[in-house]
Amino acid sequence: MSENMVDILNDYQDYHEQPRQRTTALSDAGVSNDWSVLQNTGSSTDFGLTYGRESAIQRGLSKRKIEFSNLQPCRVLCVSWNVNGQHPTEELDTLLSVDDRPADIIAVGFQELDLSPETLILSDSPKEQMWLEKVENGLPKGVKYNKLRHVRLVGIMLVVHVRETLLPHITDIGIGYVSTGIMGMLGNKGGVAIKFNVDMTVISIVNSHLAAHQEFVERRNQDYRDIFTKMRFNNEEHNTLRNSDIVVWCGDLNYRVSNEELTGEQIRSLAEKWEINQLLRYDQLREQRNKRLVFEEFVEDPVTFMPTYKYNPGTDKFDTSEKCRLPAWCDRVLWKSNTIVKCEDYRSHPIHKLSDHKPVSAVLLIQTRVIDKEKKQIVLDEILKDLDRQANDSLPQASINRLELEFDGVKYLEAQELPITIKNTGSDVFEFEFIPKLDDTAICVPWCSVEPQSGVVEPGDFLVLHVTVYIDNNSLKTISGDRKLNEILVLHLVNGKDYFITISGYLVRTTFGKSISELVRITEPVRNQNLLIDVEQDGLEVSEVDLSIPPMFNIPKEIWKIVDYLYKHALYEEELFSTRGSPLDIGAVRDAIDTDTEIRVASVHSVAESLILLLDSFSEPVVPYTAYAHCLEQCTHFTNSKNILRNIDMAHRNVFRYVCSFLREILAYADRNKSNAKILAQIFGDVLLKPQLPEVGPTAKSAYKKRQLFVFQFLTNEYDDS
Repeated sequence: MSENMVDILNDYQDYHEQPRQRTTALSDAGVSNDWSVLQNTGSSTDFGLTYGRESAIQRGLSKRKIEFSNLQPCRVLCVSWNVNGQHPTEELDTLLSVDDRPADIIAVGFQELDLSPETLILSDSPKEQMWLEKVENGLPKGVKYNKLRHVRLVGIMLVVHVRETLLPHITDIGIGYVSTGIMGMLGNKGGVAIKFNVDMTVISIVNSHLAAHQEFVERRNQDYRDIFTKMRFNNEEHNTLRNSDIVVWCGDLNYRVSNEELTGEQIRSLAEKWEINQLLRYDQLREQRNKRLVFEEFVEDPVTFMPTYKYNPGTDKFDTSEKCRLPAWCDRVLWKSNTIVKCEDYRSHPIHKLSDHKPVSAVLLIQTRVIDKEKKQIVLDEILKDLDRQANDSLPQASINRLELEFDGVKYLEAQELPITIKNTGSDVFEFEFIPKLDDTAICVPWCSVEPQSGVVEPGDFLVLHVTVYIDNNSLKTISGDRKLNEILVLHLVNGKDYFITISGYLVRTTFGKSISELVRITEPVRNQNLLIDVEQDGLEVSEVDLSIPPMFNIPKEIWKIVDYLYKHALYEEELFSTRGSPLDIGAVRDAIDTDTEIRVASVHSVAESLILLLDSFSEPVVPYTAYAHCLEQCTHFTNSKNILRNIDMAHRNVFRYVCSFLREILAYADRNKSNAKILAQIFGDVLLKPQLPEVGPTAKSAYKKRQLFVFQFLTNEYDDS
């Protein structure tokens, strides 16, 4: 460990060994909505319950909840439909009333609500209100429903209605969304969710649209993982899908029928003959779940209906278009639960023909837990008395198998993970959590994460914690020039001591994160140690490019390499720059440009995403910060915009011209690749031009549109220096 790290560690230990009292409000795990119960015990609300005592109360109530609660049946109808951008010309009565027993909760998820280019970047859609009204008009008659919430991410929308009589039992409503489009910019793929409590039962409903195309199985798996792990409700870091009692997940999951063993004709023939069970043997979702690669803890009722995709719109005939997409069960409903769930009905609805997908629905009978306040009062009194008796019996005792983690050769966009085992060596249960250092607000730097961040360990038991290092464009900017990774995690035992876990490593040299000025002066592969000069600063080795030498290239050779590949292999590819690539392929592109070797990947979309990531990663944007405001001012005047670019650094200007020239070449083949100048301007507007400081409110929205307009000018006009 370096002397600097030792000094920092000593400072942290001095700080964290000082006495401190941590107080928090009681959480909603059966306590927060019943504060008066605590007051009735004679305890004062002024002294503030310690975190450990509060948590012990929560655990005690959770363990004994059957003593003060009863199970109440609740029927949930979940519907999923990819409407292919169509107007709502069909009634939804039969879709929302699958039997003569109206559901208590009705959740409807739409995908591809609007396919117009203007909606691709989180903008408004007139079809949103049309479909919301159609759902409301289709609700079961004779029962009063209230709309709980709705949430939309471009074409992915979820709306939840509940019986009016159920409304008083519902609390803590939250909404969230995760975009899995390239760099999180495009919202054409991703997931939305609504979370709420029915009495003591926490329910989350997710609607998602995962990556398309037959071969993108791993991309779909990654989309699922991103949505599940990144979903935050009401922007609260702790409010996740993990702390739900029931998660219902619906959507166009886009898993296809594998054609590795069956030909397309065989798949189509089996589907048309209703050979469902034989065809399901090759269902990609089943294959991935059996391998425990996706939806590991979820349940799906047996599929007994025909494939839901792809049909000629307006008919029940499978696709006969030029693309001739193969039949598949793209549209599904699954659930995970720590309570009893019975699926009463799981079906498709072939009567609906306006889209190339058939809607699916599932009716789930769940059990919600209803509180008996008088019984809960008795249990709570007993728990508090027991806690008072145990207060000084023992202090938490733990052993941790390692306090130093060294990550060797971390690569950009390639996660590395190391485990830590914490064991309870004492006689009483303890709780731990990772806490921020000194005056920090986060428990660690952006490139580091740990799961779980808190937990409970019973005596004699142990828990494995996972520390992950992952460098993306956001965290890349926080890493110093020497590429060394140093961090300290503080693991705090509630009512006990702190443990300090040091993390060290280094980032492998990469093109990503460098400046254009550096790259045009580098003739050898970036990963070559000899191309850089080493400088000693404060005892640390810092590597930097010698900017005193003249540029060797007009543009960085790495950009040329990627664009040249796309020019040769992707001019006719649809949804280029809109469809995400695979992490494995993107890593291969990174290694190819860092080592100046041939790009070998399975999908051109991975190369396209790599270009966007590279342009976004530069330490100074393609259009320098100094020109940003002027570009926005002249975003609708092409001649003035060209004049602004004449005054920026030559290498930056060359990159801008080169990228725009390539995009115009893509647009020249729009009849083949279905490209659209507005969509490309939306994507590259946020990559080529970036503000130095974050923009907020109306200013951010206005600047966002102006960046698009600025780039749009150069995509629809020939750009030269005249």
